[in-house]
Amino acid sequence: MARQQSSHSNGQADLLRLLHEAREWLASAPGQMLLAAERAAQQELLPQCFGQHLVQYGLAPGMLDPEEAVMRHHWHLDMEAREGTLAVEETRWPFSPQSLDAVVLHHGLDFSLSPRLLLREASQAVRAGGHLVVFGFNPLSSWAAPHYLGQSWLGQAGFVRPGRLIDWLELLGFAVEKRLDGCYRPPLMSPAWLQRLTFFEQLGQQRLLPGGGFYCLLARRQMFGALPQRQRSRAFPTLTLPPMAAGTRRTHKRDRQ
Repeated sequence: MARQQSSHSNGQADLLRLLHEAREWLASAPGQMLLAAERAAQQELLPQCFGQHLVQYGLAPGMLDPEEAVMRHHWHLDMEAREGTLAVEETRWPFSPQSLDAVVLHHGLDFSLSPRLLLREASQAVRAGGHLVVFGFNPLSSWAAPHYLGQSWLGQAGFVRPGRLIDWLELLGFAVEKRLDGCYRPPLMSPAWLQRLTFFEQLGQQRLLPGGGFYCLLARRQMFGALPQRQRSRAFPTLTLPPMAAGTRRTHKRDRQ
């Protein structure tokens, strides 16, 4: 048991180091290109989600600007305590089953010790008729080259195939309603070369090609077939509503009018 706990701790520490490296990379030219494309995808998909409570988790849990929020309240979850976020274990979220209207996993499965368990944890918190929005790196794109070659943090991040993810979602009672792809340019560090290759992006978007560096799936939880509720530890109690951590409550801009 002690050996298993030590192995888990080492894996967690390695994952956090990988996450820090990836977050620093987000400030680079390809990182900014990725975030801009994913924000555009999120802005297109989130208006199709309805309700009051939204949770974001993953690489950039604060990706959604509060002014662009489509739900009254939303929370940012993270693997470590940071300003404006609620620290959680990836497979122990403090929400009752079916208490959230939407969950955004921003590359959460790419930075996870147990991607399927994380997806299950997120799915259990979504109500019937609610949505999961899942971002992932595409293993069938130019972005996968560093992954297969073991270069940089991309070499260690998980690349879950979209087809496999769709299978997982269906097993959890979700139906995929829409898929978006983006970042058809390779993740080059040179802003000049990224500018020269802009036509790759235009071609991919015009033809709706599946070879973008990231994909985004919008999935709705079906109204039938409730998932079995897993027993939770008393040390991490289930809450009826999402906790209001200081600095994490977002007020919808319509409330201020």
